[in-house]
Amino acid sequence: MKLKTKYILYVSVIHALFIVVAIVLYKQNKVLFIISEGAIILSLIIFSNLYKTIFRPFKLLQTGVESITDKDFSIKFLPVGQPELDQLIDVFNKMIEQLRIERTKTIEKNFFLEKLIDASPAAIIIMGKNGEIQTINPAFYNFLTIPAESQHFKEIQDLPLPWNQELSKLNEADSVVIQLDGINQFKCYKSFFIDRGVKQSFFIIEELTKELLKAERQSYEKVIRMMSHEVNNSVGAANSIIDSTIQYMQNQNETENNEYIEVLNIARDRIANLNHFTKRFADIVHIPPPIISKCNIAEIIDQLLICFHTEFEQKRISVKKQYKTENTSILFDYQQLELVLMNIIKNAIQAIDFEGIINIIFLDNSKTLLIENTG
Repeated sequence: MKLKTKYILYVSVIHALFIVVAIVLYKQNKVLFIISEGAIILSLIIFSNLYKTIFRPFKLLQTGVESITDKDFSIKFLPVGQPELDQLIDVFNKMIEQLRIERTKTIEKNFFLEKLIDASPAAIIIMGKNGEIQTINPAFYNFLTIPAESQHFKEIQDLPLPWNQELSKLNEADSVVIQLDGINQFKCYKSFFIDRGVKQSFFIIEELTKELLKAERQSYEKVIRMMSHEVNNSVGAANSIIDSTIQYMQNQNETENNEYIEVLNIARDRIANLNHFTKRFADIVHIPPPIISKCNIAEIIDQLLICFHTEFEQKRISVKKQYKTENTSILFDYQQLELVLMNIIKNAIQAIDFEGIINIIFLDNSKTLLIENTG
């Protein structure tokens, strides 16, 4: 039974007894009857005011509970002039204001956290209370190179290989590096947080490919600078010896030395080109910027064939040149073109075990160079 019902029942019983007494007094003494009737009316007025005074705070509390239940923290009560009730209203208003401020802060923090997760370059996977996937940010779909709308993963096992295997084996506070295709590498870290008293796990996945490539690039830059320095030192001594040998042979004035002098000149030019090429390496990723000039392919090939003359004789390889036009000049980087042709001819020699033919054909109509072998 409610307190309000008990109060009304109690007042009703008391006044019913007063009315019975008044009826008895009516037969004996009319003056006392009138006085008793006035007393009953006055008592009803007093109990009515007392009822309002007692149960108004309960009504106020009920309204406040309903507003909190509905999560409406904008309701505030005004003072009513009763000290006890005004004190209760003041406490309630302060509590509602504090709840409103805390709720606003929580909403703002959650909104900021959602934006931060969506904009994060690292992939974040938040697990639910029962181990299901609750949230996946767009960065993870970028790692998978698929649109976020095309896939909806419910559990870790639903993720593609090798993500599902590696993440499912990961323990809390541990990390693992996942290598997808030999180049792309990702570092995965697992941890947890407490949400409303419940422990939830999450994964953070960072891409390491760019950092590793940058570190390798810096390392190779140092190696190439050192290599260029060492090549330059060795080339200087080799060129000096070659120049002295050429000068000595020229002083001999013997006809049979002309072929050796020509070979030495080609070797000296090759060494000089190699030295210049290594100096032009700015980094390991990009080839040095080309220096475009007019290059005669026929002259470059003739010089390279002289360099490989000994190997041609050892393997009994014959070289057939077919230039469909006299104009064999193109616009290209001389040193890079020379290196490319040298590698192609060397590959053709290696493809032939013994006795073969290498055909070199230059087509002027499409500026096409064909190097064929019978290996």
